[in-house]
Amino acid sequence: MTSGELKHQPLLFDCDPGIDDAFALMCAFKYANVATITTVSGNVSLANTTRNARYLVELADRSVPIHRGAKGPLHVERELADDIHGQSGLGLIDVGEPDIVEHPTDATTAIVDHCASDGAVIIATGPLTNIAHALQADPSIADRIGHLYWMGGSTKGGNVTDRAEFNAWADPHAADITLRSSIPLTMFGLNLTHQVRLGKPAIDHLTHAGTTTARLFADLLRFYWDHGRQDPAGQPVHDACALLGFTHPALFDTIEANIVAHTTNDERRGMTETTSTSDSTATHRVARAADRARVIELILEAAIDPSLEVGAAVNE
Repeated sequence: MTSGELKHQPLLFDCDPGIDDAFALMCAFKYANVATITTVSGNVSLANTTRNARYLVELADRSVPIHRGAKGPLHVERELADDIHGQSGLGLIDVGEPDIVEHPTDATTAIVDHCASDGAVIIATGPLTNIAHALQADPSIADRIGHLYWMGGSTKGGNVTDRAEFNAWADPHAADITLRSSIPLTMFGLNLTHQVRLGKPAIDHLTHAGTTTARLFADLLRFYWDHGRQDPAGQPVHDACALLGFTHPALFDTIEANIVAHTTNDERRGMTETTSTSDSTATHRVARAADRARVIELILEAAIDPSLEVGAAVNE
C-alpha cells in the first residue's frame, strides 16, 4: 500500500477517552481517515468514554459516527483509571452535553460492519472487550482485518501491577481472545510508550500556541502531569503511539513476535509475554523503539490544530 493509499484507508478507532486517548484522537483526525469510533469502558465508565468521544469529535469539527460498546470486561470485575484521568476522564474540563449524538448501532455491529471487506484497519487504545465481542459474533472478521494497532501490554513490567499494563489487565480474557485469533496485530506496550512523554515544556508550548484546542490540551496535560506527581520526564502519551504506528510506521522499530496474555486470577493476570520469532507466518509484532522527538512533534501539532493534513506523508 502506498503512502497516499494508507493515508485514506478508512480506520475504526476503538477507545476509552481518557486523556491520552484524547491526544490520540486528535492525531487520528489530523493524519488519518477516521471512519468509525467505538467506545468501551476502561479509563472511566462507558457513559463517560462515550460522552468524551462525542465531545472530542465536536471539538475537532468532525462528523464521525460514535458507537457505544461494552460497559465492562468479559469475566472480571470492572476497574477504572479515574484516579489518573479524573472522574470524567478528561481532567477538570467541563465537557457538558455535546451536540453530537451517538449512533444507535452498537460497537459490536459497527466493528463487524467495518470488517465487511478485506484489509480493515483498527486502532484500539483501551481494553479489547469490543474486539472480543465482535470476534465472538463473527469469527470470520479475523481474516478480513488487515491490521490491528493496539496500545496495551508490555514487555517490561506493568503500571497496574508489577507485571501487567492496565488495558491488558482490565480485560485479560478479551486480550487473550484477540491475541489467539489470526488478526495481524502490533502491540504498542509500556516498553514503547514510556519513551514518549509530555511534561512541562509541552504544557508551555501548548499554552502559548494560541488555538482553542491547544489551550484545552494544555489543561488536560497539566492535570495528567500533576497526577503523575510531576515527573520531570513527563507523562507517557501511550495511545497516540498506536495511531502514529499506523500513519507514520517508519518512526517505530518493530519486531515479529508471539504474544500471549495471561488470564489467571493471580499475580500474572494481564501479563503479556512475548517471544521473538523469525516465522514468516507470525501475525504479531511488538514495537520496541520510537523516534521520540518526531513522535512528540506530531502529537503536539495535532493538539494545536487537528485539521486534516491531506498531503501529509505517512511513511517518514
